This record gives sequence, C-alpha cells and structure tokens, in this order.
Amino acid sequence: MRICSGSESGAPELKRQYYSLRKKYIKAFNDFLDVQQNPKIDLSKPASTKIIANALKFWEGTKLKNHAFCIMPNHVHWVVELLENYEHGKPVYLEDILYSVKRYTATQINKLERRNGALWQKESFETTIRNEKHLYNAIEYTLNNPVNAGLVKNREDWPRLFSAR
Repeated sequence: MRICSGSESGAPELKRQYYSLRKKYIKAFNDFLDVQQNPKIDLSKPASTKIIANALKFWEGTKLKNHAFCIMPNHVHWVVELLENYEHGKPVYLEDILYSVKRYTATQINKLERRNGALWQKESFETTIRNEKHLYNAIEYTLNNPVNAGLVKNREDWPRLFSAR
C-alpha cells in the first residue's frame, strides 16, 4: 500500500489530468443522454414531471434549498444546496436525499405507468459547488439543458424547469 503525501512532483499534473478526464466523461455521458430519443419511460410527461418536481421540492427549507432543476425525458438535472442540520442537529446527507427522491418517484411513476422495475440508474453524478461563479454556471447549464439537447430553441419554452432566481 502506498500513502500519497501530495508532495510528489507529478501530483499537480495528475490531478489536472484526472479532473480533465472526469469533466470529459461527464460531458460525454450527458451528450449521450441528450441524443437518446425514445426512453422507456418519458419523465417529461406532465404527470411524471409533477411527481418528480414534488419530490425535489419536498425537503425544501428543512433539509435543502433548491436552486434549479430541469426534468428531461430520460434524466434530471438538479442544483441543490444541503442545509447543515435537520431536526435536533442531525446532519443532512446527499445520499439519503437521493435515496428518498429516487425511491418515491420510482414507486409513483411505476404505478402511473403500470410497470415494475428500476426507473433510475444507480449512478448519480454529483459535483460539489466551489464558489458563486461555479453555482451560477451549474444553474445556467441546468436551465439550458433542453436547448442544448435540441428540444426547444429557448429555455423558457421548456415547462419542466425550476429556478429559485
């Protein structure tokens, strides 16, 4: 086993390469999602959108603060800020929020669609927001996703957006 102290001469370059490759991977994955035309379940149907939007807003003010979200036909972008503590000082964990949202929405949408089985992928792509500029860029990316996917010409034309701005 090797312990990395961070002082190795190549560490900064490896770190840069890692973040560059991670960014390319996430972009490629998002591009792949955007070109899929016929998902098994269309999350952008009004009834499904309502279920998802309600779930994303459920913990508002108690466990989280919503900044923006966009419900696409086959995925969701969500910019959310976790609050530090829940009732009696209990910490708030992103994995618990995601579990709650995915479980509830999968159950409700499966009932709606008269189907069984997994709705969401196990993998989620989380990014820690580092500063106000990064937050702004994340919100803009989220709100412009339907335009970038070619679903609408103007983001205001996509009714499945939410922005706290």
